[in-house]
Amino acid sequence: MTVMDSRTRLLTAWSFREPDRVPIEIGLAEAARAFPEAQRLVEFVDTQADHFRNVSGFDSGFCGLRTAYTEEVIENVPGDYYRLRRVHRTAAGEFHALTKHQHVTLAPSDYLWERRYIETPDEMIRLADAPREPIPLNLANLDRCTAELGNRGLPLVYTLHPLGWLVRNANLTEVYSWFLAMPEVIHRFLEASNRQVAEAVAAMGALGTGRYFGVTAHEMLTPPWMGPRLFDEFVFPYDQHVNDAVHRIGGRMRAHCHGNCMRYLRQFAEMGIDSLEPLEHAPFGDVDLAAAKRLVGDRMLLSGNVASQNFLFMSRAEVRREVREAIRAAAPGGGFTLRPGGLHGGTDSAQNADQMLKFLDNIDAYVQAALDYGAYPIHIRD
Repeated sequence: MTVMDSRTRLLTAWSFREPDRVPIEIGLAEAARAFPEAQRLVEFVDTQADHFRNVSGFDSGFCGLRTAYTEEVIENVPGDYYRLRRVHRTAAGEFHALTKHQHVTLAPSDYLWERRYIETPDEMIRLADAPREPIPLNLANLDRCTAELGNRGLPLVYTLHPLGWLVRNANLTEVYSWFLAMPEVIHRFLEASNRQVAEAVAAMGALGTGRYFGVTAHEMLTPPWMGPRLFDEFVFPYDQHVNDAVHRIGGRMRAHCHGNCMRYLRQFAEMGIDSLEPLEHAPFGDVDLAAAKRLVGDRMLLSGNVASQNFLFMSRAEVRREVREAIRAAAPGGGFTLRPGGLHGGTDSAQNADQMLKFLDNIDAYVQAALDYGAYPIHIRD
């Protein structure tokens, strides 16, 4: 079979046909790229791995509101930590958060929220009833990122998911109770903000740009966070509205969902999700990849399900075995990409050099196994 470029390989798999080999999703944190031991992997990631690349095509501001953002250091302990006050000033007033950060770390995205932006019912009501203008398009950035990516993959227009945004930016001990205590407020928020997102998608489609969209939300909208009744009321209809807008312009929607989502796969497909990752197995989730393939594998591109969260504790042989079983379960017939639980294979969470080297070694095992087992047609013997 002719060797495909990454864009063609991904589109072939997403058309539920067999490409030349299983698409291999993997990235490296910037801190990992500086290690001499990573250089072979850097070359693979940059020239051979198959990428869904999140790009900014919408200026979504503060959950769809125009915002003036500022941050200031309110405490600094040199060599230990510093604290930030983050402020968004919007037409609905000011929203602020407090975060605490370590000075010395290989994982700068790992920090503590001391206060989230939406802490009180009053702040929730202000967000729900805020005046909303059309979300501006950032076509220059989308065009630039698409050109830079070229045939190395597919650009995903990162798309605001209002409910996913809310539960990540609100007080986690309070926000889910608001669905029961003040459902009318939550519905007002979801109706206004999702209409705003759907209109932005339509505007992008009218200009002939934007084919592939991505959201990050559903891991916080399924058990143990939300049960089926709340999902049916607060997730399904609003997601379907936005996904219908995507499909009307000939687009596709890809969703990110860690954790327990096996029982929701059919609903995800019915509400218009076209691809799902990372489909985690136990103990990180509850997905049986072979069963998922039988259930929705003709409607959704499935991406997973190698548990990179465990790379710190796995041997190379264990990584190879997990890759092999994922390919065996879901690759035949296309409609599958191999993906770790965390796109950077743990390198974005390494706390020291020893951990980084362990992650890099197992990413190498992941890549080599994918190349060994992933050529089509798939032939994996017991």
